Amino acid sequence: MAAPPPNDPYLASSPIDRAEFTTTVDTTEATTQPDLFNPSRDGLPLGGGTTENTACKGTIFGKTVWYDLPPKFSGGVELSATAAFPVAVAVYEWNDASQITRMVDCTTAAEPLRLVLAGKRNYTIQVGGVGAVGGAIAFKADVFFDKDDDGVLDELDKCPDVPGVERFGGCAPELKVAPSLSWTPAGGGIEISRLAIERVPKGARVVVKCKGCGSQVVTAKKTGRLVLTKLAGKTVRAGSNIELRVTLGRTGRGDYQFGATGSYFKWPVKSSGLGARQTRCIQVGTASKLESCK
Repeated sequence: MAAPPPNDPYLASSPIDRAEFTTTVDTTEATTQPDLFNPSRDGLPLGGGTTENTACKGTIFGKTVWYDLPPKFSGGVELSATAAFPVAVAVYEWNDASQITRMVDCTTAAEPLRLVLAGKRNYTIQVGGVGAVGGAIAFKADVFFDKDDDGVLDELDKCPDVPGVERFGGCAPELKVAPSLSWTPAGGGIEISRLAIERVPKGARVVVKCKGCGSQVVTAKKTGRLVLTKLAGKTVRAGSNIELRVTLGRTGRGDYQFGATGSYFKWPVKSSGLGARQTRCIQVGTASKLESCK
């Protein structure tokens, strides 16, 4: 006597373990479950689950098998199932207790089911014959990952490991602040006259410091020019540096919803005056980790 397929029980779902997943399964002996937790993954009696859903937008189906997307998944999927009979494909989200929490979408059409799944959550896929018809079903899943869960698929993401914005190629935008430092010669160094920064976005954190002259920390209350007054009139000796950092954390929306790549500037002080300004970037999500600008 033929046996149900191995992934007939919900808890024994087959993993979709590659980006282009294809398989053929015979569902002639497949079942539906009054209790999704019975049997267990090992085929032993269990219980405590809900009744298996067998309806997709008013169409009844049965003789089902199950497939799981990778855990904590974010990205896009294209799912198709073909057979000598109509086939239903349904996608569900499940929680850490393996309980199904909602149906994401389903179809009984011949066309593929295309979905964008965000939030690093767990998803399972149910496949079964319309009208509870069984037989050979060819199932295909094309998976497009979005590891950083920013809505830009990895294949199109220039920064696949760091959340960013689509119009910046999936990267966090770089702050384009423009500092200007005025100074006058002082014995063995310089005296700071004025430090102003243009194009500072609202909410940005600005930190300036130099050895022997203290520091100033300001959060921009509006977008535009920011003048730092605390260091005006301070003397900086030769051999020291004046350092400026501008960073911006997540704003939750807009271009800076995932934060920004910050700006770092350093002016070396020489006995003859101020040396050439050095510029680097600050890694998004950090206050001081320097990196080369892209």
